Amino acid sequence: MKKLLTAFFAVIAFTGTFAQAGNYETDSKTAEEAIKKYAFKNNYKYFITYAEVKDASVAVTPTTDYLIFYVYNNSDHPATTFKGYLMTPDNKLKTKYSAVPDDIGQTGLARVQRLKFTTPKFASGKDKLPVKLEASPAATIYVFYRK
Repeated sequence: MKKLLTAFFAVIAFTGTFAQAGNYETDSKTAEEAIKKYAFKNNYKYFITYAEVKDASVAVTPTTDYLIFYVYNNSDHPATTFKGYLMTPDNKLKTKYSAVPDDIGQTGLARVQRLKFTTPKFASGKDKLPVKLEASPAATIYVFYRK
């Protein structure tokens, strides 16, 4: 009886481990659907998606709201660093125009962080400026905007 009970618990433990392994793809699709539903409900338009990257960039326009989501595999609970900042050689401007996302939650193994910012009217008169997006660990990055 003891052996049967031990084997039963071993099967349950193995099944639970197997059930969690490999679900990141499914969970990230679920997170993507929720992200898009939220963005579209709040009148954001889709801009671009970067799949499983550590670095990306977008050209932002003046007086525009941006909504950026980082979706990453949280199965090993990695230490994370996600940020967005103005690409400029001037460190004062880079520091002034940097943002760190807030943690939104988790769907299965897919953890989601969100970065929101509004661009001012550019003093330089340019119509676009580059923003660097960094992700550690690699994440799928979704970018939305609204005027």
